Order: sequence, then C-alpha cells, then structure tokens
Amino acid sequence: MSPESLQLAQSWLRKASSDLAAARILIRGDHPYLDIAAYHCQQGAEKAFKAYLTSQETIFPKTHTLERLVELCSSSTADFEQFQPYAKELTPLSDEFRYPGDGPDPTPQEAEHALALAEEIYRFCAERLGDERAES
Repeated sequence: MSPESLQLAQSWLRKASSDLAAARILIRGDHPYLDIAAYHCQQGAEKAFKAYLTSQETIFPKTHTLERLVELCSSSTADFEQFQPYAKELTPLSDEFRYPGDGPDPTPQEAEHALALAEEIYRFCAERLGDERAES
C-alpha cells in the first residue's frame, strides 16, 4: 500500500469513528435522536468499508449500498462475507428516517443494535489497517 493510500484510508477511518461517536451520543444522551443516530450508524459502516477498500487501492463507486461495498471488500479477502447480513440491515438506514412520513423512528433497541453492527464492522476494518483505534 502506498503512503498516500494509507493516509487516505486512515482519513476514512477517522470519519467512520466520528460517525459512530456521534451515534453513541445521539442514542445515549438525555434526549435521544434515534433517527439521526441510525443514519450515523450506516455512515460509520460505509466509511469503514471505504477505508479498507482505499487501503487495498480498490476503486469503489459512489454508493451508500453496503452490500456492494462488502462484495468489493470480499474480492480481497472472503472474511468480509460475514458482514453481508449486517450490510443488508444497515443500508436502509442511509435514508429510511430522513423525512417525515417515511415511517416510525427506530426504537432505542433498534438503534443500539444498528450501533453494535456498525461498531463490529469498524473494528474489523480498523484491525485490517493495523489501526490502534480498533477498539473505538
């Protein structure tokens, strides 16, 4: 991996970490904002996958479809296939709650579940980049 690719991958990972930190605050704060937290869970997972792809110098499309990103990651190592079910759950969160009338907001349990999935994806990707923040 080139130094430039590593630097960009680490930038993606920092953005993913920020999304997950925001989701934690939005879920666990005194006044939860679960709809916005769900969005940040999806974004954290998306950016973690993009960090890994960048580290592998794999070109990826501009997409919010996590299943597609898992497919691309899996072309480097089949270990990523385990995240297809997570991707299927998290992808709709990129726009499911953005506008009034789109449906009910997620429950606290659903938001915590989304956060747990996204955090697991983040840790997995961060470990592959040798990032010391893999525990974030």
